[in-house]
Amino acid sequence: MKIKGERFFVLVIVLVLTVLGSVFADSFTLSTAINGVSGGPDGFGWGLFPLGTSFEYNTSFPLSEALPYEASLEIESSFSISEVTLDDTVNYDWKTGEPWWHNGNLENKITGKYFRPAATMYFELTQGFGVNPVQGSGEMFNVALGFYTRYAIARERLNLGSGTPFFSAPVFTSGDDIPAYPWLYGSRNLWNNHMVLSSSWYFRKRTAPADNYDGLTFSLSLEWGPSWLGNSVFPDTVTSDYFKASGSATEYLTIFTITQDNGWNWLTLMLSHSNSAGYTWGDVIPEHKIQTDRLRGYLTDTIALRITGPQFLAGDCYPYFEVKLNNNFYFGGVQNDITKSIRGWEFRSSVSGEVHLRLFGFIHVNYTFGYNFIKGFESASPNWWQSAQLGFYVSL
Repeated sequence: MKIKGERFFVLVIVLVLTVLGSVFADSFTLSTAINGVSGGPDGFGWGLFPLGTSFEYNTSFPLSEALPYEASLEIESSFSISEVTLDDTVNYDWKTGEPWWHNGNLENKITGKYFRPAATMYFELTQGFGVNPVQGSGEMFNVALGFYTRYAIARERLNLGSGTPFFSAPVFTSGDDIPAYPWLYGSRNLWNNHMVLSSSWYFRKRTAPADNYDGLTFSLSLEWGPSWLGNSVFPDTVTSDYFKASGSATEYLTIFTITQDNGWNWLTLMLSHSNSAGYTWGDVIPEHKIQTDRLRGYLTDTIALRITGPQFLAGDCYPYFEVKLNNNFYFGGVQNDITKSIRGWEFRSSVSGEVHLRLFGFIHVNYTFGYNFIKGFESASPNWWQSAQLGFYVSL
């Protein structure tokens, strides 16, 4: 069975490379964003280097003359350098996967920080069908096939005490199996892969720029990351073996829109409401797929109010402000719990906001903030948070 799995994985890679060769023979679009910077004197390289890049490739081509639309191929890749904290109060028994909220006196805990470079790539082929009955044009639904691959390394954290920005000092070791943290076991080299089958449906019409609509959308997604899909390449342990099903629905209502004489937007107010649900099965959930407090299921409800400001200078220059009320319910078994006997549920609620300025399509200034007032298992007081981002996008 393992040999068949490896052969299948090689076949997938060959097919991907074949498609890329034929698709990019004519042209492609490249978008780039710097999405992270170093955060202080304890960071990488004295805080002088950007720590994240992402690239996006898009192209369209006909799969068949009988199909109503061209298929689209999207390839997203990213690289990041980060320092991960394993907090003493939010931890899991590394031998059993027992969560901190189930037993406050865990016998086997890993605490501290570690250094993690990571690189990802995602391939998605999408084909549209039908005609959106609300818009009167465009696809009514699509079907997408995707393949996601990720490589990451967990290493001892950087230590600047030696006077050099790239000095590494060991801070944690373990020679045993670590079911709760498979990405920290053995060599700590990770190669995670999963496949995606998804579909999105559109019953909405655009009312103004910056994603303002009237109508409804919903989507369904299935993810599968079995052990034989390159997730046991490194001999230390299986780093991924899971299946996830999820879905979402969003309703949009444009309350009013005021346009300029040339047809550009002056002011638009839109109300939206969305719900999502999902559940994850499997014995080994990889690092980047761990859900909030490791509970396998979730239900979310979000109400958002968006104000879109005037377009100026060009059609793709405009600001918008959005405020959201977020309610999240998590439930079910615990991910990476080898006993499979611990279950729980929690409720989290927050208000969040976003201020976004788009300039000529290639400069995005973004500021987000929020207030968490119901924090589930965490008994700490409510807290504020904020984040700022500046992105640059270039098309070739």
